[in-house]
Amino acid sequence: MNKNLPHAIRVIRTALTSGTGGDPAAAIAHALETARLLADPDRAGLVLHRNPAGGWAREHQEHEQQPEKTPLEAQARAWDATCERARQLAASIQQRLGEHPAFQNVQADRDAVLVSLHITDQAHWPEWRSWFGITHDREVPQPYMVAGEGYRDGIRVSVLAYHLPQARELAREIAQQPYEHEGTVYDLARPQRDPGGAVWFFQGERTPAGMPLLSVDGRPERCTLANIVRQAGSLTAVTDAPLPQATPVMTGFQGGDRA
Repeated sequence: MNKNLPHAIRVIRTALTSGTGGDPAAAIAHALETARLLADPDRAGLVLHRNPAGGWAREHQEHEQQPEKTPLEAQARAWDATCERARQLAASIQQRLGEHPAFQNVQADRDAVLVSLHITDQAHWPEWRSWFGITHDREVPQPYMVAGEGYRDGIRVSVLAYHLPQARELAREIAQQPYEHEGTVYDLARPQRDPGGAVWFFQGERTPAGMPLLSVDGRPERCTLANIVRQAGSLTAVTDAPLPQATPVMTGFQGGDRA
């Protein structure tokens, strides 16, 4: 429904009950004009139509010698440019990811791109999320998928990660010491390798808020799991190494939280 309709009804009702006399139709028309509810066909830029070439043209433009471009026409052309960039991005994603086992589908939807993925290992999701510019707070969990919105090359991208909730639940079930951070379940009983190759160990210490503190090898410096992920990237469990013997959880805050 036209959002101006309720306003127009009120304006017409007021004009009919004003009791000014004269032509009721004229009174209604003037009231609508005063309320800016009537479109003026001679006012440039109010109505645009697609021309045969696929561009935009305003009404009665054929009578103008050199019509001045209006803000509305500029917005229409910018919209067309964004839609074209979305189509190009969809084609680029298809070319780059089309053979990836997790990739299912991609399509341009006007000025945005829609992507479908099949996530069988929840540890892979942070990399996908980063590639599409999706932050954890933009995720919307559903029973059989997680929807997320981000930007890639300046174009809005909506990603549907199917079976991700089930993959996260499986990770919780098989982890000896599960800890979830920004949607990723980490097994603190196992060493964790960052993207740079450093291996981090959890020795049972946490911040007062409960955030795990990890250290590299046997170094005394400790860093929160959140800071490691923020600075280095998502961690991957080292499954080909024996489980370390963790020390008992200490009371209170132990050691420093390296920035």
